[in-house]
Amino acid sequence: YPAEMIRMDMELEADLGIDSIKRVEILAAVRERAPGLPDVDPAALGALRTVGEIVEHLQQALPGSTAGRGAAASSVAAASSVAAASSVAVPTVDLMQTMLEVVAAKTGYPAEMIRMDMELEADLGIDSIKRVEILAAVRERAPGLPDVDPAALGALRTVGEIVEHLQQALPGKSAPLSGTATAAPTPTPVPSTRWATRLVPAPALGMVAPGLVSARRLVLTDDGRGIAAALGRALGARGVPAEVVSSIPDDADAVVFLGGLRAAASVDAQLIIAREAFRTARAIAPRLSKTGGAFVTVQDTGGDFGLSGSARAWLGGIAALAKTAAQEWPKAAVRALDVACDGLSVDAGAERIADELVRGGVELEVGLKADGSRWTVVSEAVPVVAAGPLLAAGDVVVASGGARGVTATTLIALAKATRCRLLLLGRTAVSAAQDEPAAARAATTDAALKRALLDDAKARGEAITPAELGRRVERILAAREVRGTLEAIEAAGGQARYVAVDVQDARALHATLEGVRAAWGPVRAIVHGAGVLADRFIADKSDEQFDRVFDTKVLGLRALLDATANDPLRAIVNFSSVAARCGNQGQCDYAMANEVLNKVACLEQSRRGAGVRVRSLGWGPWEGGMVTPALKARFEKLGVPMIALADGARMLVDELAAGAEDGVEFVLGGEPRAEALAAEPSSLHERAFEVVIDAASHPFIASHVVKGTPVLPAMIVLELFARAAQAVDRELVLGAVRDLRVLRGVRLARFSSGGDRFTITCTARPQAAASDVRAFDLALKGEGAALHYTAKVELQPRSTPPGSAAPTLGALAPWTDIVYGDVLFHGPMFHAIEALDGESNKGLSGRLLGRAALGWSDGGWATDPALLDGGLQLAVLWTKHALGGASLPTSVGAYVPHVASWPSGPFRAVASGTAKNRDQAVFDVSFTDASGRPVARLEAVEVSVLPGSRQELEAAARTRAGA
Repeated sequence: YPAEMIRMDMELEADLGIDSIKRVEILAAVRERAPGLPDVDPAALGALRTVGEIVEHLQQALPGSTAGRGAAASSVAAASSVAAASSVAVPTVDLMQTMLEVVAAKTGYPAEMIRMDMELEADLGIDSIKRVEILAAVRERAPGLPDVDPAALGALRTVGEIVEHLQQALPGKSAPLSGTATAAPTPTPVPSTRWATRLVPAPALGMVAPGLVSARRLVLTDDGRGIAAALGRALGARGVPAEVVSSIPDDADAVVFLGGLRAAASVDAQLIIAREAFRTARAIAPRLSKTGGAFVTVQDTGGDFGLSGSARAWLGGIAALAKTAAQEWPKAAVRALDVACDGLSVDAGAERIADELVRGGVELEVGLKADGSRWTVVSEAVPVVAAGPLLAAGDVVVASGGARGVTATTLIALAKATRCRLLLLGRTAVSAAQDEPAAARAATTDAALKRALLDDAKARGEAITPAELGRRVERILAAREVRGTLEAIEAAGGQARYVAVDVQDARALHATLEGVRAAWGPVRAIVHGAGVLADRFIADKSDEQFDRVFDTKVLGLRALLDATANDPLRAIVNFSSVAARCGNQGQCDYAMANEVLNKVACLEQSRRGAGVRVRSLGWGPWEGGMVTPALKARFEKLGVPMIALADGARMLVDELAAGAEDGVEFVLGGEPRAEALAAEPSSLHERAFEVVIDAASHPFIASHVVKGTPVLPAMIVLELFARAAQAVDRELVLGAVRDLRVLRGVRLARFSSGGDRFTITCTARPQAAASDVRAFDLALKGEGAALHYTAKVELQPRSTPPGSAAPTLGALAPWTDIVYGDVLFHGPMFHAIEALDGESNKGLSGRLLGRAALGWSDGGWATDPALLDGGLQLAVLWTKHALGGASLPTSVGAYVPHVASWPSGPFRAVASGTAKNRDQAVFDVSFTDASGRPVARLEAVEVSVLPGSRQELEAAARTRAGA
């Protein structure tokens, strides 16, 4: 607590949560600051109720002191003053003029065409992403402009409304702008790499993200098979009320979408479910994006998100919806589950989902296979393993969307490498160069074309709107690009034909391919690169916008597969996006569509076998693609490399020469990281997780009971902290847990009746530029946000610090005292001490058992809490002999592992201790395996003697002697 909050009349326990152990700690800390303070019996502190009474008690204990409580109180009550932060002056700007200049620069429209009442999208073609870019450019010209939530810009329809929004954010009046715009930094080239999507085991962590079990109204959508009703019952039995609904109520703050479990044998039925998932997310987006809550999608694509090839692959995009929602709703807890229901009864399937929701983990993507195993999805850097070229000169390749953009760049390289024949499909109507308007022929850029066509229209007396001007320029540039691609393919040694056809039009596509087969022969490969964007946040996206983006990718692929069903295909290549792997704000439809491409590719590979090479390539941002200078600057800041044109051009060629066993789904470019694409990357530095501790999830705690009530062991808290930090960054391993402090012990009053709930907060600390260690501040909070434990967790690359030899304790005397049943209250599942070697005035050592030998359930353990607790037990035993009382640990300076995975045991532990004062001792505990190899170390473990325990131990000894 801040010192200014504490008053002398506050009650120690009721107001400040200070129990008897904490009073001993406080007294010890006061004695450290006042070394001359006489010893005070800790047991006497039990009768003192307030802070002031303790101060008065200590004052009276001082020799010669006559001070009373009032004097003591007045000396402590002085509060420190905090200086007010000086405000930063905001440069005065003419926001209206600045906005006009920026919009003109970013759209290419002449400034005189732009009016304040023009609609951003309908008149100027400015989508949500362009709005963010424009805002960034305005802020560059006015560095003192306060931050404005990009999501709020989605509700602004005109240029004038944006200006007004920014004006209101500025303190004071606007004045003319002075100075020039700052150029965006040029990204540093970073080598591009190849990342395979892999499934890895992920044992349950025993925690869930908050927002689900604490929801005010948790609803389940109907799956049509009865699982929703069974899940409602299963959650209710776990103390989490839920209801099944046919439509999302306005007050729902937690939604589990179960549509992905519905029976859906046909492609059409699966695509209906995908659209239903989008509409569900849109219904809750306004609430969850602002106030938080929970959104969980559940699908059945085999328990591995379709990576092994699921017949339900066409609904695989649901997981990408969740990943995008997680980026757009940083205050909400979002997860995607894939549950293999084949062979499971309705009740069994519901039980698996309920266990995952309440006692599973916090990974965004979790697969639950039919055999009961639990998995998550990761990206693994892998090289291309060459297996030889698939295509030869003259082979026919059908490419959708291949006449323009980065797809065209890769196809030109393919033509050069193979001298293949390329049929390019697109929607651009291409005319001869001489058919362009005469006014446009000398103009080569977007802005120059707009200026030339505007001047021409004025000269002819034509009134033209920006939207119409933009469409004309787009048609000219598109036609030029198509003609340039065809020329480049021919120059590279290939042959090319372009047909303007909508790839979704099955009849037109069949007719086109028939003509090509007659002229060139059968189709040998498909490259599906067609795609469009309509960036909007989930809350703002219409059905029409969703369908346009989603269908171009998904229905286009379906039509291509159908049209080539009888062709002897050697390769199928989908051009996907990193957005499918990570989600991307504003692009739920694009992410979902590309994820469908990924999973259908996996299905096609499983169906066609090694004779056909199937790839789904999730491209990262290209240097020459649609990445604007503002996005480049953002990507560089977040460490996202962009694909150089020369590198990207070779990637398709490399993939078509790679082995079929190499995999199907890849991300090309930089490492796929969600935080690099998030709308609010800073929000990812703070995470919160919810934990339920009960007899089902932690049965061994039944052996950790004090005075009839189970007590949460400190080493279980250390374990939970380690798990929480690793859940935030699974690419790193546990390096250390430092400064674990027991602020308030935890009694589990509901251990056998529904469980006790806790929240773990995990906050990332700033990372040193030259360090590869990530540090997090962890806290365990209970009912009423009461703070119980804190610590710092360090994660590091996959290596462990070397251990040192255990300290020597000198000559050991045999331990002849009681082990369990005296100062050690532990039951059988915490009987970690197998035998004691002996004790000296330096400490105690013995043979210990770990969790495996004690019968603890297997799981995703980050540490061995049973073994570590055994080390603390050694410290408590030694403290009994050294200080004459029973004790409890109150803090741990550090836990440092020395092995990547825990051996099964047995172990040896050496606890070297020092009496700090009459009521406290400090220990280091070293753990080694049967061969003497160091496995872990506890450092600076502090234990405090329980008030009154000396007298209790003496009485117990007399009773035993009398018996």
